[in-house]
Amino acid sequence: MSSFKCKDMGMKCKFEVKTENQDELMPMIALHAEKSHSMKDIPPDMMEKVKKVIKK
Repeated sequence: MSSFKCKDMGMKCKFEVKTENQDELMPMIALHAEKSHSMKDIPPDMMEKVKKVIKK
């Protein structure tokens, strides 16, 4: 089980997602970033931060 919360990135956002593995998690995070945070592409430095806060 892998999980991600925007608040773990220091954001005031209630988005939370849990999946069976990290491969399923990443597309969901990218879609949320685009729809809710107007981020078409997640910059590489931000992606590294995202990966660090994912709980396994």
